[in-house]
Amino acid sequence: MTLETLCGYLESEQRVPRNAIVITVDDGYRDFYDIAWPVLREHSVPATLFVTTGFVSGDLWLWPDKISWILEHAGENNSVFQWQGLRIEENELKTNSPKIWKRLISFLLAVPDAEKHEVIAALADAWGLELPENAPERFAACTWEQLRELQAAGIEIGGHTVTHPTLGQVNSSHAELEIRDCRARLAEELGREPFSFCYPNGMPDDFSADLMKQVEKNGFRCAVAAFSDAAGMKHRFALRRHSSGNNWFQFCKAVSGVELIGHYLRGQARVHY
Repeated sequence: MTLETLCGYLESEQRVPRNAIVITVDDGYRDFYDIAWPVLREHSVPATLFVTTGFVSGDLWLWPDKISWILEHAGENNSVFQWQGLRIEENELKTNSPKIWKRLISFLLAVPDAEKHEVIAALADAWGLELPENAPERFAACTWEQLRELQAAGIEIGGHTVTHPTLGQVNSSHAELEIRDCRARLAEELGREPFSFCYPNGMPDDFSADLMKQVEKNGFRCAVAAFSDAAGMKHRFALRRHSSGNNWFQFCKAVSGVELIGHYLRGQARVHY
């Protein structure tokens, strides 16, 4: 079922059907339309796709992809790059490119949103690169027309902010604009007010009780995080999710319920609201 359907049960305090599953996908990349959607359609499986409206409109491309692009085009011989506590040594890309990507992402998630974009621009400049204005094809977003087609076929389109900031790294008024304007643009383009919201990155530090209230105040009816714990579906504006990616063992743990049972048995909740 879609997340909207699931939350309908939660709002009305009805028992959720046994073996219910919601497939959720973040960001709004075109590969959802090109690769995932044909498979879902063939098997009549609904899903919920959270989209970053500025990305879909072509106003920006997502910042983690900029890091990937920079590392791919930098070559192996590069000068030292330093920004506060971040340091990439000369020629380090020769052996540690995947580790550097992780290090950069972790660092950028922990700094204010405006500074994050300054660091990315400085990194490209230091290594003699000019970032493309538009997302390269492999990082491209769905179009609005494709999203309208998906919605008409039963895919729920949810909100994922306008510019994909880490909401814990912006002030309250900025967060308000990201949430409100995202919802307004989705309603304008798709002819239907979105039901569900997804916090970018979605870890415990990326949303708060105040942000949850903003999401609700701006008309969304539920929201999801990006981690799982014993809290499960206890709060409609902090619904936990089980990740899978390309790890088959993790996928089996998630869809079988084993991972959730483990959380319940240990009583682990990473954050409480």
